[in-house]
Amino acid sequence: MNILELAEQNFLITFSVVIGIGLLQGAIMGRGIRSRFPSLKRHARSASIVLLALFSINAIASVLKFAEPVKISVSELTIPETIEEIFTLIVNVMGINAGVGAAIAIFVSVTLIIFLKFANIHQIARYFIFVISCAVLIVVLLGKFTDFVPTAFQIMLYAFYQFGITVGIFLVTKRKETDVLSGIK
Repeated sequence: MNILELAEQNFLITFSVVIGIGLLQGAIMGRGIRSRFPSLKRHARSASIVLLALFSINAIASVLKFAEPVKISVSELTIPETIEEIFTLIVNVMGINAGVGAAIAIFVSVTLIIFLKFANIHQIARYFIFVISCAVLIVVLLGKFTDFVPTAFQIMLYAFYQFGITVGIFLVTKRKETDVLSGIK
């Protein structure tokens, strides 16, 4: 029995763990955003609603791309000869040719990297976010460059993970003046 079969058999525990990981990652990122931009505390409700909208769009776009990844075959890749071919290759490999949803997802991801780089977040929390993000990236790359097609269960896990991140960020950033994670430094 492999780990995915075991996870499917214990789906309630699996979903709970995945949502918990997403909530924790979202709470850490929300705390990083709040610490980087303390003025958001005064406008917490409106800022958290904007972040909720952005991260919801990001989550939906990410889940859709995970559910139906655009496959790239190594045999189809050629050495580009012009600048246009180089840009086309980069766009296809990175998967940013999917439209507005992908653009928002990339914007949110890059913005988070910039925010979290300059935010006051403990090193352990940074490693946690990095390790989880790398694991998710590996699975997404497997879907893009191999014949791996995620099952409905795996898509649901990814959707719950994205949901957890979105809710975690929303719950932490919506608080006016108190910080839920102030004890973690």
